Amino acid sequence: MGTLRGLVSSRIVRIISAMGMLSAGTSAFGALVITPTFTANFNASFGANAAAAQAAWIAAANTFSANFNDNIHVNITVDGVAGTGVFGQSSTFLNSASYATLRGLVVADAKTADDATGIGVGGSMVNADPIGGTHTWWVSTAQAKALGLVADNASNDGTTTFGAGNPFTFSGAIAAGTYDFKGVAMHEISEVMGRLGISGGTIGANANSYTLIDNFSYTGAGIKGVGTGAGINFSIDGGTTLLKLYNNAAQNGLDTRDWAPGSNDTFNQFSNSGVVNGISEVDLRLMDVLGYDRITVPEPASGTLILLGLGAAAIIRRRNRA
Repeated sequence: MGTLRGLVSSRIVRIISAMGMLSAGTSAFGALVITPTFTANFNASFGANAAAAQAAWIAAANTFSANFNDNIHVNITVDGVAGTGVFGQSSTFLNSASYATLRGLVVADAKTADDATGIGVGGSMVNADPIGGTHTWWVSTAQAKALGLVADNASNDGTTTFGAGNPFTFSGAIAAGTYDFKGVAMHEISEVMGRLGISGGTIGANANSYTLIDNFSYTGAGIKGVGTGAGINFSIDGGTTLLKLYNNAAQNGLDTRDWAPGSNDTFNQFSNSGVVNGISEVDLRLMDVLGYDRITVPEPASGTLILLGLGAAAIIRRRNRA
């Protein structure tokens, strides 16, 4: 559900602030507060459906607030465009940090059984930096807050954008031939929260770049799959247990850390029409190890968490229809 579309300079903040922001709402559950700022473009593009689309976006944000209780504010601009050239898209600000710093933050933030597995012997969050040569590790600004890399703040953490010309269902049963807007919104919100891979790509002038989700990527026991290609899976325990298959980005050029086609899921690379794309147990486990403190964890679990800091960049990603 996302394609690396290119790089955006830090000036995106100024561009966004000039759009004219309207109808800010707030997700309400635990300590995690996700605040949208709906742009004039969003309301104009969705027209008579604007209120329903806003409510669906807030419902999507509430899914994360209901499952995670980090005492932080995630602030997201919500934009809209006419037509179908965009389905769902996100832009995310990033900070950089050394692997040692990231691992130290992950260890300090560990709370769940999955976290303990990830940082333990045989876990995916290995002691030494798994990448050789010159490289950079990144974390989204929202993720940096969750991990304590930066203090909580009111700054914009990214933008989610939707094409109003697509046939969406905003609430209730998903009508045939339409797409689950809440599911698309959850996908894009999670990317702003840090569910995105760079997988050896370039951010600004920084080639060979990675995020913590790349570190939880394996092709088998003890074999990291930090780049792109087939057979790369999400794993907490160093590849012993492959929890879910990622999209083969080397083949289709799309997002490296969206799920491959399979059961309907908000984190899939593609969305089918006429189906609900809900959040699954493995989705929640993934967000848990990416730095968010899960409220309810099932008895059998395994884990890790994520963190980062310093630097300013933004990447744009996009979700696709099936």
